[in-house]
Amino acid sequence: MSTLIIQNAKLWFGGYDLTGRMNALAINYTADMVEDTVLSADTHTFKGGLKGATMAHEGYFSGGDDDVDDVLFDNFSATSLPVSIGPTDGSDGELAYLMNSILASYTPGASVGEMLAFSVAAECGEDGLIRGTVMHNATRVSSGNGTARQLGAVAAGESMFAALHVLEASGTLDVVIQSDADSGMASAADQITFTQATAVGSQLLSAAGAITDDWWRVSYTIGGGSPSFKFVVVMGIK
Repeated sequence: MSTLIIQNAKLWFGGYDLTGRMNALAINYTADMVEDTVLSADTHTFKGGLKGATMAHEGYFSGGDDDVDDVLFDNFSATSLPVSIGPTDGSDGELAYLMNSILASYTPGASVGEMLAFSVAAECGEDGLIRGTVMHNATRVSSGNGTARQLGAVAAGESMFAALHVLEASGTLDVVIQSDADSGMASAADQITFTQATAVGSQLLSAAGAITDDWWRVSYTIGGGSPSFKFVVVMGIK
């Protein structure tokens, strides 16, 4: 990937796409530096300790049902809220970051004569920050399968994580993450099954390794009268 000017980055916050309200996105990925300096040393030495991640974003305030103030205020301090960032344009196959989050701060404010703005910060949950791939970002009205991508095998001690963001919903949506040993997915095995979606919302689930299959795809079944779902799936191994 070449250098990048931030212009159309995506922020999927639970079941909402807040991209149109944001003007700055940031991920702060950290590790504690634990000192292990011994008596014979003449220089401090350290080892990497516990990791952490914070998402810190800024944008312009907007009220109303399901608008940014509604979403952030109603989810304040909520645990295990899936958040994903697409730093390029959020299209299928692009880089993304995902985590279960705890909304830690929400600060609307401005000086007189300025645009009312806000800042928001979310801390990661127990699974930490996961670097992955956008596997699906589209509106669907009928059942089908997404593109198979070679995300890699999952070693023992690792897991495949998948975040589902349902942004628009009418009908029923069943999403399954499948794996196979080759790109044709002729013997696709179900690895992660999300709870059926009938409304806007989000889920983050995982499948523990070892999984030797290295090809992955999103399979979706849509039902109901005149169904339509806009949804995003982000996946990554950690």
